[in-house]
Order: sequence, then C-alpha cells, then structure tokens
Amino acid sequence: MSAVHLGVQLATSGITWRDLRDAATRVESLGYDSLWVPDHLVAWEGAVPRLEAWQVLAGLAAVTSRIRIGPLVSPVTFRHPAVLAKMAAALDPISGGRVILGLGAGGMAEEHRRFGLPLGTASERRERFEEAVTIVRSLLDEPVSSFEGKHYRLRDARAEPKPVQPHLPLLIGGTGVGALRVAANLGDWWNGIALAPSLAEKVGMLRAYLAEAGRRPDEVVATASFRLIIRSSEAAVARRLEELDPGWRDDAYRISGDAPSVKEQLQAFVRAGADGLIVQCPAPFDLETLERLADDVGPHLERER
Repeated sequence: MSAVHLGVQLATSGITWRDLRDAATRVESLGYDSLWVPDHLVAWEGAVPRLEAWQVLAGLAAVTSRIRIGPLVSPVTFRHPAVLAKMAAALDPISGGRVILGLGAGGMAEEHRRFGLPLGTASERRERFEEAVTIVRSLLDEPVSSFEGKHYRLRDARAEPKPVQPHLPLLIGGTGVGALRVAANLGDWWNGIALAPSLAEKVGMLRAYLAEAGRRPDEVVATASFRLIIRSSEAAVARRLEELDPGWRDDAYRISGDAPSVKEQLQAFVRAGADGLIVQCPAPFDLETLERLADDVGPHLERER
C-alpha cells in the first residue's frame, strides 16, 4: 500500500453489525494496515444506537485475517485495567496475534454522567491513566503482577493465557502532556486527533519525552487521526457532506479534495512527523473515499528521509 502506515477507524454508532462487518472486510481487501473502532458508550450524534466496542472487535477478529485491529481508544475509566488486560489477552489469539491495544484517559463527560462512571479532575485522570497503563503492561508481559497505587491495587494478579504476540503493542491516545509522557514511557504507538499544522509540535514533544526516558525516537509509532473526503469535484464533496449527520458537517478535523490535493495534504502530515495516518469514518461509511485513498493516494505517500 504505502511506506506510511494507513489505518481506518469505522464508526460504531448509527450502523448495523452487518454494514460494519462488510465495511471492515472491504477495508482489509483494499490493503489497509490497521482497522479500529471507537470505544464510547454514547454517540456523538445524539440519541443514536451505538454498538459496544469490544464485542465488535471480537467479531472483526473472526471475519478478518490479516489487518491489525484495536480500539481507538479504550478509556481506562470504563473498565478496571486488570480486566482490560485480560480482554486484550483473550482477543489476541482470536485475531491470530493482530491486536494493538489503544488506551486513553477518558474525556467525554456526558457518557460518564449517564452511566455513573467517575471521570474525576484532569489531574486525577492523568494519575489514574499512568497507573492503568502500567498495570496493563505488567499483566500482559509478566507471569504475576502486584501493584500498589493511589487509584488501583493488585495482588498476585495474572492475565493468562498470554497474548499470542510476545509484546502486544499499546497505543496511547491523546495530545496533552500527560498522554505524551505516558506514550514515551510505556507506549509502542501514539495517536492524536490533529491536522498537520499542529501535529509537528506534538510529535516534537513526544520525541523529547522519549529521549528523557532513554528510548530511541523511533520506538513509538506516531499516528494522526482525522476525517477525509476524496471526490473529483467540490460538488461531489458537498453531496457527501449532505449524507452525514449535521454534527459531522462542521468538522474542524476534516480534509477534502480530489486525489492530487489530498495527497499533498497527507504528505504534510508525514513532513510533520507522522509515521501513520488513521482515517475516521462516520456512518454511512464512505467507501469511495477509502477506495480512492488506497488506489490513488496511499501508494504515492513518501516517508521523510
């Protein structure tokens, strides 16, 4: 496909399992490197049904065979990190060793309120997140884990059987200092929702924190997420926008245009330091954009030397 990692995040709201399954298998057939689903309990679009992420991931693991899969991202506020580690360890053999575990601190206040989940202050979320990622990493790697922290405690805990992968990669999501430091200290991948002009600063911070942690700059794969429309004309872009929920039409993180224009815009992400790009696809799924990206844009993206 491309020297740049290309992934797709498929929406889980306002969509049926059959449509999601069919889109996922099409994404894999187009040659994309990774397939993701969001982990939320409430839809951004309002009163729209939303499929539960980890049930969807198990289904996608069974109907795909090559593409990497994972949540983008699972808030640690939803589940105890030890339970989350067990879930990832179970999903990995179902997928044949293709899981990347995306983790986030949690930030959508409304879903926490509705479901009675504590969100906490910003400082509490940072503390809790670092503890949670430490626990997940230990349980995936070590035979037995004990932990005594401010927010979590474990005693002789085990996540068995272990994942198929000797080192199941963790993706850390978020653009704040706390998330970037956790990514540098404990992560294998990092993801931020961003456009190219703001991405360079975040990647620079990540690389600086990696140096502080005694790690190489290339030890964490830096990825950016955004929405995308590729069409041959502005009128066709406008028609696609009309298909979307009104909440998605005024989107600060969307780029659009014809294939040559989009190629230049995506190349700017790479110049800003992105190792990978993950396109977020709200429903109804825009397979035309994904096909054009795979065929007309992706093969022409070049990694910076």
